Amino acid sequence: MSAASALRAGIVTELRGDAVLTALLGGANVFDGSPRGAAHPFVTLGTLESEPLDGDIDGPTEHRLELFVFSRAASRSETFDVLEAIRMSLNGSAIALGGYRLSNLEIRDSRSERLSDGRTWRGRLRLRAVTEPE
Repeated sequence: MSAASALRAGIVTELRGDAVLTALLGGANVFDGSPRGAAHPFVTLGTLESEPLDGDIDGPTEHRLELFVFSRAASRSETFDVLEAIRMSLNGSAIALGGYRLSNLEIRDSRSERLSDGRTWRGRLRLRAVTEPE
């Protein structure tokens, strides 16, 4: 398994196991990709970019990852609550990555916006992570 695959799987597992986030989402509604027919609110992993830190493909890897929240609540407060629960879940957590070690995880920024359908809110959280082989 690649470092990027291990990171994606580890984040999904971590978030699905968080009781506060699961309560806000009404279940373990965290997906790696866009789910068809999922009940709102839900979280998906978005773009993931990875590159070796030192040009060595067997060394540390830097990852830039987006997480998205989709909500159909009347206001953006549900989106903000879910984004905050994700922050709290990932902050200082020991995410298990099969064959790799998470040496750094930073939350870069977040934002929310109403989509053009006029009823869906989308929140985005951007992360930077560094993984190293065990």
